[in-house]
Amino acid sequence: MSVMARMMSAVCWTALYFGMGSGLAVAADKKPIPLDVGPHLFVDDYLIEQSIHLARTTHQPEKLPRPILSKAEPWHQQPLYFQKVLHDPRTSKFRMWYNVKNPGVKPSVCFCYAESDDAVHWTRPNLGLVSVNGSKRNNVIDAPFGHFGLFFVDEGDNCREPARRYKMAYYNAGRRGTGLHVAFSADGFRFKPYSGNPVIQGDAGKRFASGYANVIGDVIDGCWNPLTGQYLLGCKITEGGYPGKPHWLPEGWRRTVGMTVSKDFITWRRPWQIILPDPANGMEEFYGFQPLIRGTLYLGLLRVLRDDLPADPGGPVEGIGWTELISSRDGKNWTRYQDRLIDRNPAPGSWDHAMAWAGNLLAVGDKDYLYFCGYSAGHKVGDRQNGLAILRKNGFVSRDADNKEGVLRTPLVVIHGHRITVNACVRGEMRLRLLDPLGRPIPGFDLQDCSPVQGDSVSLPLRWRGSLATLKNMPVRMEFHLQNTQLYGFDVLE
Repeated sequence: MSVMARMMSAVCWTALYFGMGSGLAVAADKKPIPLDVGPHLFVDDYLIEQSIHLARTTHQPEKLPRPILSKAEPWHQQPLYFQKVLHDPRTSKFRMWYNVKNPGVKPSVCFCYAESDDAVHWTRPNLGLVSVNGSKRNNVIDAPFGHFGLFFVDEGDNCREPARRYKMAYYNAGRRGTGLHVAFSADGFRFKPYSGNPVIQGDAGKRFASGYANVIGDVIDGCWNPLTGQYLLGCKITEGGYPGKPHWLPEGWRRTVGMTVSKDFITWRRPWQIILPDPANGMEEFYGFQPLIRGTLYLGLLRVLRDDLPADPGGPVEGIGWTELISSRDGKNWTRYQDRLIDRNPAPGSWDHAMAWAGNLLAVGDKDYLYFCGYSAGHKVGDRQNGLAILRKNGFVSRDADNKEGVLRTPLVVIHGHRITVNACVRGEMRLRLLDPLGRPIPGFDLQDCSPVQGDSVSLPLRWRGSLATLKNMPVRMEFHLQNTQLYGFDVLE
């Protein structure tokens, strides 16, 4: 079919799609979903119009058996889950900034720095910046002390304001103004607090008496959101109206999570709530979440807390916790998946026996590295150490078919690219056909036109007799046919 013929066909398809009745045509207000260059995941049902003989599976990453950062010198007693891990393309090194709690030592809470060649084995260089117990031989960075949380950004060599290349947000509970504070640095080691702190006012001890919710708490994480051109901050807030009395909070209040955004890292919106605990789950609370963006999908690593449960049956009630996945398509409406993404270790005496709370996620090759904090005994007791769990890239959730063929059909989409690869483990066979708005196979893109896909990779190529370039701006449905396959998602390429 000629390009002109296909253009005329696109006009006809659009007319059918928006006007004429059909079992597959949908309402005119539901426009085709644009599939831009990048990953498209099947974590949620957004890209699934029909699913036949498929099961949804949440995949747990594989934990390394030993911590990657442990208790060491007096200034390095309890590494926390507040982390930022980056890869420096100039030196090929991985760099980590992280929060440390040091009971009985000044500074009692500080920020430290570590480096790695492989993102697994870490060294703590002597920075010589901060005196601890009379010595500057440590890896403590020169940043505000005594504060929790770490939303850390490196704007890169081309930053328009070199003095603010590195940006840090943290929670201050001290006399200089309770709430969210920010600081800036030219080198990532010496930070100057912003003169207008706090940029979001904290509770100042009045939250519970007034019933005032959505006040930012002492747990914050964040990321850059390329979809909106804003910084996105996930935080702990508190919500009233619950029965019972959780530990450490007044009657009827629970820790939960919210979000806020900023275009300049200084002016932030008042946080809004995104996920509430489920009263059916007992004394469930949330301890903030780490947001991230994959393609057009918002993801969150949600820290779940049960302060009313022991790590071992009959043992002391010191709290347990784990990490779950949440997702959103607009950053406002979120879905929680209660399968445990990173779970605590059931073995008594293990370093992450009580809790496993995610801190940071970094794509390394065809893997996702999830850094987390393991608690040995409970929420407020025992040791805390940082660990690493490894997952296939974008391998959070798969749609699985067994010996019986499964089918996954998308809504109408427009593919803004010239190639497609799939993230899948295909032990049997997989093919993809493209349909017009009335469900008819498009010539050159039917099942028999698609080369069978086999193998296990995050980027298995799809090939048809036809060329995707001929379908530019045309609404189509993608229909995956799977057998003995785990399908995680696909990537649109230029």
